Amino acid sequence: MNVSSKRRGFTLIELLVVIAIIAVLIALLLPAVQAAREAARRAQCVNNLKQLGLAAHNYISVNNVYPCQSVQNTNQWSWEPSWVAAILPQFEQTQVYNAINFNLPMLELGFISSTSPGGAANSTAGLINMNSLACPSESLTHTPSFGGSWGTTNYAGNYGGPGSIRSCTGIIVPPRGDFFVSSPNQGPVTIASVTDGTSNTAMFSEHLLGYAGALVDNAATSQATIGSPFAKRAIYQVNSVAPKPDMGAAGIAVAMSLISGCKSLPNGTEPSADASAGANWLFTQGFDTVDVSYSHFMTPNTLTCTGAESGFFGAQGNFTSDGSGGGWVGASTACSNHPGGVNVAFGDGSVKFLKDTVSYQTWWALGTRNGGEVVSSDQY
Repeated sequence: MNVSSKRRGFTLIELLVVIAIIAVLIALLLPAVQAAREAARRAQCVNNLKQLGLAAHNYISVNNVYPCQSVQNTNQWSWEPSWVAAILPQFEQTQVYNAINFNLPMLELGFISSTSPGGAANSTAGLINMNSLACPSESLTHTPSFGGSWGTTNYAGNYGGPGSIRSCTGIIVPPRGDFFVSSPNQGPVTIASVTDGTSNTAMFSEHLLGYAGALVDNAATSQATIGSPFAKRAIYQVNSVAPKPDMGAAGIAVAMSLISGCKSLPNGTEPSADASAGANWLFTQGFDTVDVSYSHFMTPNTLTCTGAESGFFGAQGNFTSDGSGGGWVGASTACSNHPGGVNVAFGDGSVKFLKDTVSYQTWWALGTRNGGEVVSSDQY
């Protein structure tokens, strides 16, 4: 009598087919999971910028002006409280605001130390890292320390630009009389003075933390060469260009020359200096366009460059020969880890996503408060 045997298990071919199908499903699923996580991070970043925009408008309701890039509290060589410090009460951070000693310079000669009158006195507030100032897509870590950098920020105020055409043309600009800045376009800025329209003028954008040994845990500046993943976090010097502020129409050619020089720097070029972008939310200087500011010069997610200088400020008004402060006529570029662009909060408090492919003309126009440009929404 023949008894048909029942087949048990899988053949080798069937097993391989199943494994291949599972591998394909995983390959399809992982990008979707990563995209969902990035969408959540981007949504949180948008919310942070909306809160900053709301705080700025609450500040206007009290003071009738937008916050200035820096709070001028001394005429000494020192750093000053930033726009972030100014809007803390409107940002539900009154306790932190009350801990700041505004009557003292934040620090002297650019050093955070016990010898600075405002160093130890303001460390209570300055060493705080606030989640609302951090973009969730930021991938670098930072531990605040008294001898290094303090609490950081991924959000920067619009300084305007290009400075070689008309400097200080944004919304968050230095106040008149600020140390080492002498532009006729200095603040404070009122809503009425934003004649291009608050919905057409950028107020805040994103900026990745600078890649500097004092800022990022276990960082080495040499790793931020052009072509590396950290290139857009650093500052590079274009030696063939020396922009001067407020050159008018003649400054367009100078600006384009700096852009060309910046884009043509070869892979492997090392930064000109440690970048201090976002290193401290508490203090800044009017001529420093990196710490809590950015400029509408290079388009989003490209490099940050400064022009050639001679000496400390040189004849051109740029900041330092090594470019560590970015220079108030240089390019301090908005950048993020969001694929394809950056989030920008406009003068009316709205937040929009601007693509990396935005044209220079549109990007420049969105950076000026009274340039008279006409920009339609389909241009970005």
